[in-house]
Amino acid sequence: MNNKILLGLALFFSLFILSCASVGSGNDLNPAGIYAGVIPAADCPGISVVAILNDNGTYKITYQYIDRDDSLFTYRGNYKWDSSSKMVTLDNRELPVYYRLGKISLTQLDMEGKEIKSEFAAMYVLRRI
Repeated sequence: MNNKILLGLALFFSLFILSCASVGSGNDLNPAGIYAGVIPAADCPGISVVAILNDNGTYKITYQYIDRDDSLFTYRGNYKWDSSSKMVTLDNRELPVYYRLGKISLTQLDMEGKEIKSEFAAMYVLRRI
């Protein structure tokens, strides 16, 4: 249990430090920045997600299943930005690939690029840090 608390604290402080290096002001519609949140999971308390979108069109996204050892997954690749629809599309078919950009958030969409409609919809929002 102590290792889980230490892991949580390390993740928190890592996110805090990374927030100092975030790109973009949050008031523009440039997707570049660092986004974090906890999304729902079927068999654990949730999945901690950190998504880094760079100005050069590359991304790094990390998933950490809460309360599970050895459950850190990191993906890298390129993303496309469509300013008219405010949609970010990742080039990785292993992940949810569609996101809608808000002023201070990145919202995961369903596998067809549509808004998630469920009682958990609000939990698919990553906040800019």
